[in-house]
Amino acid sequence: MRILVVPILKNRWAYYCHSTLPTTSRLTQFVNWTGSKWEKFGEADPTSWKGRLFKTGNNFMDRMDYEEWFLKGVPIKEDLEHELTKVPVHHPSSIDSAVIRELLQTAVEHRLPYHKKYMYYSAYWIPAALSFAIVPLIPNIPLAYNTFRLYSHFKAYKGAQHLQYLITHNCLNTEASPDLDRILQGVQLSSSKELILPSTITEPFSATEPTAAQTKRKPNLDPLHDDIMGVIDISTLNRIAHECEVPGLEIELKRARFQILSKIVKDRAAKNTLGQLPVEWRNEFELEKKEQKID
Repeated sequence: MRILVVPILKNRWAYYCHSTLPTTSRLTQFVNWTGSKWEKFGEADPTSWKGRLFKTGNNFMDRMDYEEWFLKGVPIKEDLEHELTKVPVHHPSSIDSAVIRELLQTAVEHRLPYHKKYMYYSAYWIPAALSFAIVPLIPNIPLAYNTFRLYSHFKAYKGAQHLQYLITHNCLNTEASPDLDRILQGVQLSSSKELILPSTITEPFSATEPTAAQTKRKPNLDPLHDDIMGVIDISTLNRIAHECEVPGLEIELKRARFQILSKIVKDRAAKNTLGQLPVEWRNEFELEKKEQKID
C-alpha cells in the first residue's frame, strides 16, 4: 500500500491510495464481482436502457467527492492478513511533508462523522427501496443506488478509521518522489486565490453590478475539463498515471481536478466575484495603471 499526493494547484492537492494487499472480506470480493458486471453494461448499445443506465451511473460517480474515493481506496484494517507498520506517502519536494500530515488528519476528522451519518441514512432507505421489487421486469434502481451508497460510505468510513490509526501510530512515511519532481518540472501552478478562470466561464458574470438574473445563473463548468493556465494540465496527469503504473489513477486525478476547480468557480459565484480578477491580479493591474499615469 502507498499513498500518492499530486498537486492540482499550488495549494490544492489530490490524494490516491494504491493497495494490492490481499483481503479476506467476502463483501469486498462481492463488490468487485458486481463491479465487473457493471462494466459489462458499458459494452451495451448506448441507446439501450443498459447503455443509458451505465452513462448515468458513471456521471453520478464522477460527482461523488474525490476525498471519498481516496478513503475508499484505503483497505479496511480488520480485513488485512497482516497489520501495516509503514505506509509510504510519495509527494513532490515542493510540498511540505508536515502539511500533508496535518491536512490528512483534518480530512479524517471531518470525514469520519460525515460518512457515519450518511451510512445510516442509506441503510434507513433500503427497506423502502425494496418495495420497488414488485415490478420484476424493471431493475430496482433505488435499491441499487442506496445499497451502493451504503457500501461506499461504509468503505470510506472504515478507510478513514484505518488512516487515522496509521497517522496516530506514526505509520505514514512521507518522502519526496524524484519521479514526481521530474514529471512536474517546469509546471507552473497558481494558488486558488491567484487562479484566473477561462473567460467562457467568467464573462457572463463580469458586470460591475450583477443583476438578479446573473446572481441566479449557474456557471458553465465544461471548460474546466480543458487545460487552464496555473492548473496542472491533462497531459501531465496522464503522464503521472502512466509512469506510476497504477490502474485507475488517471480517472481519479481528473475527477479531483475537475471537482477542485468546480468548487472554486461555485465559491466565487456565490460571492458574486466570479467575473472579477483575483485580488492579487487586480492590485497588480491597478498599480500598472497608476504607473502609466505618472509616466
